[in-house]
Amino acid sequence: MKYQTPRGTLDFLPEKCAERVLIEERFRNTFTRWGYAEIRTPTFEYFDALKLGTGDELIESMFAFEDKGGRLLALRPENTNPVCRVVATKMQHYSKPIKLFYIGPQFRYEEPQSGRQREFWQAGVELIGVNTPEADAEVIAILIEALQNIGLKDVRINLGHVGVFKALVKEAGISLSDAAELRKNIDKGNLDALEHELEVLSLQDKLKEAFRLLPHLKGGIDVTDQLLELVESQDVETAIENLRAIVKVLDGYPYTGQISIDLGIVRGIDYYTSSVFEAFVPELDESALGGGGRYDTLISEFGGKDVPATGYAIGIDRCHLALEKQNYEFPSPEIRILVLYITQEERNIAIQTTISLRRAGFPVLLNLEEKGIVAGLKFADKLNIPYVIIIGEKEAKKLEVTVRDMNIGSQESVTLANLIEYFFTQMTK
Repeated sequence: MKYQTPRGTLDFLPEKCAERVLIEERFRNTFTRWGYAEIRTPTFEYFDALKLGTGDELIESMFAFEDKGGRLLALRPENTNPVCRVVATKMQHYSKPIKLFYIGPQFRYEEPQSGRQREFWQAGVELIGVNTPEADAEVIAILIEALQNIGLKDVRINLGHVGVFKALVKEAGISLSDAAELRKNIDKGNLDALEHELEVLSLQDKLKEAFRLLPHLKGGIDVTDQLLELVESQDVETAIENLRAIVKVLDGYPYTGQISIDLGIVRGIDYYTSSVFEAFVPELDESALGGGGRYDTLISEFGGKDVPATGYAIGIDRCHLALEKQNYEFPSPEIRILVLYITQEERNIAIQTTISLRRAGFPVLLNLEEKGIVAGLKFADKLNIPYVIIIGEKEAKKLEVTVRDMNIGSQESVTLANLIEYFFTQMTK
């Protein structure tokens, strides 16, 4: 056991690592094109800072520990809180909106499951300083585009509004602990547990029915009419008006057919204040690829005034799993050329050739031991290397090489002076 990784962690071998790097780079490219700048925060921070605004459920999942000075630290369980700390303490002078993104590992002591370990990687964006439906719509649009740009098909977004739930809680006048239990059961779709909780609470029948109805209000924006007909509450009306405004802005993007209303999304982190959303693909059933929402009061937890903000996180592990389930064909890792020298006398020419090709931008593998031509070609074939440069005594004397095309089995002589031009021509065919 001492040579195994701890439960909830994984090793990624080169093939899988290359696939994950590709996913991360495609996320990074999408976020950058939308005008977001990358930010990096520490993997561990002070426990008291990481717990601000998050709620009991997330706090209980933290990997917390004392350092040698007795200070209580924790591995970050998510990245929105650290980004807000940075904005509050180091970026107040930045012009708003501030548009940030991050890619990195998070940690939660939870039961490992398919596509989610205790150490898991996320990519996310935070749009800070704007409280408009346009801002909410933008982050949802980036989420869809980011997922599609990594190769995922049939991406859909379920859009809700935690303000509706909070308005009903306020109307009912129930305790924080009862509200937390209701929220958990609604968000997880635990309908039997929700019913039991409602039976023991002393609430008006209309309010009980409203809580009961939330997990079932799914579909087009018109489903919100059912709630407005049932409950007379200005706060509920305000939340639904905001939701409708966001949907109206989203109508301007080419993704409207991928967005559905789901008032059962109330998410388990306390800092959300209004719109909330989650992303899905059919192959993972009801396991969300990611999600987020608006959090207009979290930054002030670190000092100063409230700053409006919205954002989300995508689970890279789940995206990787979803791509595999959709039979996405990842490109093969690029080792395009093998330089093969026959004896020690040709070694320096081989090294110089390799350096020249790499500096020209070609991925090149240099053979590091003397191999015969047959063994060298078998080695290249095993690694799916399409081109092999052979340098023997005859080639070295003529200042040329033999280039073998492994795909068609042909070979030709190319002078060292023309070698880079030769490969540029081959790569553009």
